[in-house]
Amino acid sequence: MVEPTDFPAYSIALYGRENVEENCLILQDRYGLDVNVVLFCFWFAAHHGEIGEELWRRIDGISRQWQDGLVRPLREARRWLKEPGFATNQEQQDLRERIKTDEIAAELLQQRMMQEACADFEAGAPAEAAEAARRNAEALLRRRGIALDGEIRELLTAISSAAFS
Repeated sequence: MVEPTDFPAYSIALYGRENVEENCLILQDRYGLDVNVVLFCFWFAAHHGEIGEELWRRIDGISRQWQDGLVRPLREARRWLKEPGFATNQEQQDLRERIKTDEIAAELLQQRMMQEACADFEAGAPAEAAEAARRNAEALLRRRGIALDGEIRELLTAISSAAFS
């Protein structure tokens, strides 16, 4: 079970577990989900329970602002520098690494803002954290207009297993 109460520390620990990174990147690249919000669903469930509408509005706003304004453009620039056929030299590789560092820093700032949006919620692990995480993830999918198909269910189940076992 992933324990840290700080969201950035929790997300780093969970993301580092077996298959979580790969599953999160599929949710990001195939379905357009913000990995930070996916991880937030599990962290909030583990420490608070189910996400309510008011908090969803706050999280949606933070996600949209940071992803559109900073994180996604940095990711696109980093990936562009990695495209096949791109003439890479050491200077370009160094630039790509600096962009990657900035992308990670931007994501951690976004996570801190998401945690700060929860400041008025009392911490306390709910008895059914895994069930709250499932409901949080399903609410995220509904908010994004994404159907819960077999692949998404498998990806979320694997992340939940890493988070709560």
